[in-house]
Amino acid sequence: MRRSVLSLVIGFVIAGAAVFLMLNYLQAPRASQAAAGVPMAAIVVATQDMAFGTPIRKDFLEVVQWPQTSIPEGAFGTLDDIYSGATKDGDRIALRLIGKGEPVLKAKVSGFGERATLSRRVSSDKRAVSIRVNDVTGVAGFLQPGDRVDVMLTRQLGNERENQATDVILQNLTVLGIDQLSDDDHDKPVVARTATVEATPEEAQKLALAQELGSLSLALRNAESVEKVSTSRIAARDLTAAREKTPLQPPTVRIRYQDGSVVTREVHP
Repeated sequence: MRRSVLSLVIGFVIAGAAVFLMLNYLQAPRASQAAAGVPMAAIVVATQDMAFGTPIRKDFLEVVQWPQTSIPEGAFGTLDDIYSGATKDGDRIALRLIGKGEPVLKAKVSGFGERATLSRRVSSDKRAVSIRVNDVTGVAGFLQPGDRVDVMLTRQLGNERENQATDVILQNLTVLGIDQLSDDDHDKPVVARTATVEATPEEAQKLALAQELGSLSLALRNAESVEKVSTSRIAARDLTAAREKTPLQPPTVRIRYQDGSVVTREVHP
């Protein structure tokens, strides 16, 4: 019995020593900088991860000393600076993901009474456009806010089935939201009915028209692949390897005049 108690005491001592050494290790960089005479200043950092739309509570924040020369622009020096003008704890909302230990910046914090709306995530020269998708055209639910996609249009160009074709009409668009979900820290697949992408005004027009002409599909890009690549139209006849590939012919009409002459003309969509 006496040996068990002694073992338990020794275990507590070792665990306490481990925690003490770990805290010293984490605080060593800043402590060594302060000891070396590096100018330090107070800065507000997050004590836990805060996703898009999270109310910023005071117990989610702390004030630490930070090297003065590396304080990012828009940082807060005190908690009062963040809540200046607010009427209650939680009036400030995270407009973007704020990671644990990360400095809290003005660009990531809403003002009093504001909401974390999707419009704040759209670039000033871009627009948010929603596309109809399903479990197939939406990449089987693996699409997440923050991903980049190419948009493909499949449509019928003539009466013959062989004239059905697919074009890549837009490339490297950023996904802003899936259905009503716009949190880019969300990691669970969602089978959605709509995908909202960020596009220029001209690209937004193309997407609106393309949805009326045929069906749209999304192709998920590699996270590091941002360059636009050269693409060509793929028609139904191109799917048969045994048949020689020939240019897709536009539909034609035959016009018969009163004098009996017949003229064949191409119809361009």
